[in-house]
Amino acid sequence: MDQQDRKTNGIGEAEVPEKEPPKGKVLSSDYRELFQALDEKERRQREKAERVSQELESRQEEKKEEPRRPDPAAAVKAAVKAAQEGLDLLQEETEEVESPQTEQEPDGEEAVPAEEKPRFRARGTHRAPSLFMGVIILLLALTGVGYLATTVGTQVYRMITDDSRERGYDEFLRPIVMQDPEPFTSQEDADGQMVLAASLWKALEDNSASYTDYDDSGRTLVPLVDVSDACHALFGPDAQLELTNLNTDTFFTFDEETNLFHVTPYSTQSSFTPWTESITTEDGNTVLRVGYVAPTDSWREESGSGEDGPEPVKYMEYVLVRDGDQEYVKEVREPKEGTVPSSSQE
Repeated sequence: MDQQDRKTNGIGEAEVPEKEPPKGKVLSSDYRELFQALDEKERRQREKAERVSQELESRQEEKKEEPRRPDPAAAVKAAVKAAQEGLDLLQEETEEVESPQTEQEPDGEEAVPAEEKPRFRARGTHRAPSLFMGVIILLLALTGVGYLATTVGTQVYRMITDDSRERGYDEFLRPIVMQDPEPFTSQEDADGQMVLAASLWKALEDNSASYTDYDDSGRTLVPLVDVSDACHALFGPDAQLELTNLNTDTFFTFDEETNLFHVTPYSTQSSFTPWTESITTEDGNTVLRVGYVAPTDSWREESGSGEDGPEPVKYMEYVLVRDGDQEYVKEVREPKEGTVPSSSQE
């Protein structure tokens, strides 16, 4: 039995395989150190993955908190909100610095100074960048508001001070104002010599470059048709020129055979020049309040560039009637009583 038992045991022992050590350089039969090393490696990998994940989340939060460039409509609101947050942050930090008192822990635990305790803020850890960006946005908003106010103010000033329309009427009325006409209520009542002289001057101003023919006395030759067109432009399509009984003292003569005016060179510096002060409407007609600027006015000596404008010696009202796209003078009258500026009464 003993031999059989030993034989059986020998066979059993032969059938049970012995454990072999792991391959590699690990020779110890105790695997505890190997498992600890593997656990430590896995722990480090988990910590590294957690750090990477936290960094990614932090960067995503920073990107989310970075304010986009505000549009003009919301710039002021965003700036005010950011500035308010900055003021709140400064106030909170000021209170924390000024009161570093210890706080009593519950259940009799040892008191810990407040500034040694970790601070948790509901709004996150990016308050300082928010304040910085808020200040920048506020400055940009103020700059935009200033630029907008300047632009609008400039446009309003130009609209208020724009006198291009008045100066355009000055150009139109110059040939008439030069003649210093007496008041009239219609073109038929106007002085014929005044109408002819004003029409001739307008023809000279409009076509001076094309007048290159002169008579033996050096006088400029002006065709009758040009003077007639100028008369219609000033006084209306029904206005007519009086070519008979011409005053011999004028600066021109008329040749009926050639229908040419012989115009002597004449300076306008000794005549009045217009300064349209206001434009109103009356019964559908345009009424111009026109000042007469004397030749001795310093504004004329400065070629009309004086900042204060001229000082007219008198005022007249010109009533203009519209005919299609054109306007012409229908009436010249004295201003109504009580509407004459003081400068014209001196």
